[in-house]
Amino acid sequence: MEHFLEEEHRQEDPLPEGHYYHDQIIGLEVRTTRGEVVGTVTDILSGKSNDNYIVAGARGEVLIPAIGDVVRSIDLERGCLIIEAIEGLLELNEKGRR
Repeated sequence: MEHFLEEEHRQEDPLPEGHYYHDQIIGLEVRTTRGEVVGTVTDILSGKSNDNYIVAGARGEVLIPAIGDVVRSIDLERGCLIIEAIEGLLELNEKGRR
């Protein structure tokens, strides 16, 4: 029943362009603008200033801030999220490999 209500809400009051429901983001493959596969979004941490995507891949878990300087595009049809891996981002935010 909850799923039906959520779908009904989405149709009646869609999000503005560039905004997504968490379940639309979870499961997307994350790649850098250079084509490197980072992993898959497994969860989202909501914060005061921005969300952070938890991405599981070969590096372990990496936290990716959901900000315009980092997230370059989201393509739901292709199932991918493209990030600009600014210097140190992937290494700095590795979780569980210390």
